[in-house]
Amino acid sequence: MGRKMNRGKQQVLFNYLPGRTFDFEGGVISRVSQIRGLQRNDLNIRMLLIKIQEEARGWDEQFRPGLPDRILDDASKFILLEPKNVDAELFPKVFWCDNRICGRVFDYSNRDNLPQQATCSVCRTGKLLQLRFVKIHQCGALESLSPPLCQQCRSPNHMALDTRGSERISNFRWVCRNSQCNGRKASLYPGLCRVCHQPSNTQQPNNTQPTNRRESEMSIEVHRAGRTYYGQTTTLLNIPRRQLDAFFNLPDWGAIAAAKFFGITNRPLEDFNLSAANQQINPSASYSDADLDALMSPNKSPEQIVAEIQALRQQRQQEQQQHAPDAIAQQLITQTGVPLTTWRQVGQEILETIMPLENGRPKKLFELPPTTQEIQNAQVAQQTAQSMGLAQLDLVTDFPMIVATYGYTRAETTPNQCRLNPFPPERDHGGKLPIYVDKVQADALLISLNPDRVHSWLQRNGYQPTMPNGSDPNIARRAYFVQLFEDVPLRETLQGDSPEARMVFGLLHTLSHLCVRQAALLCGLDRTSLSEYLLPRTLTFAIYCNHRFGATIGALTALFEQSLAEWLNAVRNARRCVYDPVCRERESSCHACTHLAETSCRFFNLNLGRSFLFGGQDRSLDKNLIGYLDPSL
Repeated sequence: MGRKMNRGKQQVLFNYLPGRTFDFEGGVISRVSQIRGLQRNDLNIRMLLIKIQEEARGWDEQFRPGLPDRILDDASKFILLEPKNVDAELFPKVFWCDNRICGRVFDYSNRDNLPQQATCSVCRTGKLLQLRFVKIHQCGALESLSPPLCQQCRSPNHMALDTRGSERISNFRWVCRNSQCNGRKASLYPGLCRVCHQPSNTQQPNNTQPTNRRESEMSIEVHRAGRTYYGQTTTLLNIPRRQLDAFFNLPDWGAIAAAKFFGITNRPLEDFNLSAANQQINPSASYSDADLDALMSPNKSPEQIVAEIQALRQQRQQEQQQHAPDAIAQQLITQTGVPLTTWRQVGQEILETIMPLENGRPKKLFELPPTTQEIQNAQVAQQTAQSMGLAQLDLVTDFPMIVATYGYTRAETTPNQCRLNPFPPERDHGGKLPIYVDKVQADALLISLNPDRVHSWLQRNGYQPTMPNGSDPNIARRAYFVQLFEDVPLRETLQGDSPEARMVFGLLHTLSHLCVRQAALLCGLDRTSLSEYLLPRTLTFAIYCNHRFGATIGALTALFEQSLAEWLNAVRNARRCVYDPVCRERESSCHACTHLAETSCRFFNLNLGRSFLFGGQDRSLDKNLIGYLDPSL
């Protein structure tokens, strides 16, 4: 009977994915072979695939098989699975005698049944242990480390592994224990990857075979080393699928979402219907009872009634035309000065900004009366938030986040230096490619920066933002930030060639991290219980509880209602690090002041710096900055 152990869904999504090795309870090394899960048809797979496409686009298409540019055209090839059970197999089936004098290595990779004895069959004193070393390659291949052929006796059956008392694999040696070979030794050589290395006259699909022998070589690693497996995970706000089906059928729904964000239209997104937009306008259906009462006044002649009906019909036609999707999109383009192609690309991020406020039952700090009893010290909290340059601070009690893992890499994480692999097709679901998901129904704090103050901050630091040529200057100033991050790789360190993008993203990212750290302290939570969700194009971020059970439930609601002013002041005063002046002189960012765990930060703790908030030197820009929280602003 197989052994079992219990792990949470979040742990599965990060640490127990197909093809990954792990230490099973009892010291047995295993490899995940399959995740069995419940199909989730209630989640918005369209939005999820758009997010995956955005993140995977860093790899050239030939380096991400199964994740093409037009991923939405292949949506039927994917399935969303919520993990329920994980199947694992013994791996590697290579055993090593722990008697250093012997050190024999036995390879049972091609056998189904393993020997029953736990002691070495040669020395009869040493205990057989699984060899903890494996071979990996950038293409995603994983192999066991098997003993090579002895160059003298031409057999692997007498090979022993001698670590020579070292932990460095480069110091290890293969030693042949055959008496005829007289202890012949050889260095550990991983060999060429058998998955992607092909003879020069063989055509490899997608032209991704290594270009030289060195690139074809595998690496030897301890199986639990980080380089052996990098799961590719994304998070996004779950956008209700069914209630917005008609909205997503609009060809330019991204522009409509942006128009809603900028206040160009106040029409609820659920009201948009593509079929109705294409029908001929029926003005008589839009007459209200008040309109009919005014028309049927006894003091009017028949000629006057006819004239008023025609005028009212024309008015209603104009109103309906103005509220048609095409007209709204055109108003957006005119008022912002930003082309339609941009709004199509950023529609999802803007939609994620407005949906919590439309469906999440928000409590808005700046719309509460200063004397409200809903939160303690409301007036102090409002004044503090405004002095910090915040334009919005809302509590959202319904913030449904999806964590989705869609693939993995080995040896590298840098795009095009490795292959981004999807998970193996699901046999139980018609060979579809699985995306493993978990939905967390959380409360969240949604925070936005004041765009006017951000502009002033950039100018005080010597930058002159180029505004889009829109007809509405105020909306165009906000649309500037949408264009600012176009084609900017936010998961890489931003350098001096994108100074304004580095400034704005660094500001938003650092403030988000400090908010998470200080919120965890006040709530009495571990920082890994809270996560950030950045929406840089709208100068917005959210912090939310990423656990569904325990003390995290309602923690941010309690923070908003009872300790909001204290929390904001703690963030504003978090200018020091225990490692100053060393930290301040280097990056103004380290594990003690700004860093978060990988489960809380999806941007790998890059582009952070207390200098963005409190002033100081930024090494990437080679510039001494005025901080965003400087009182002079």
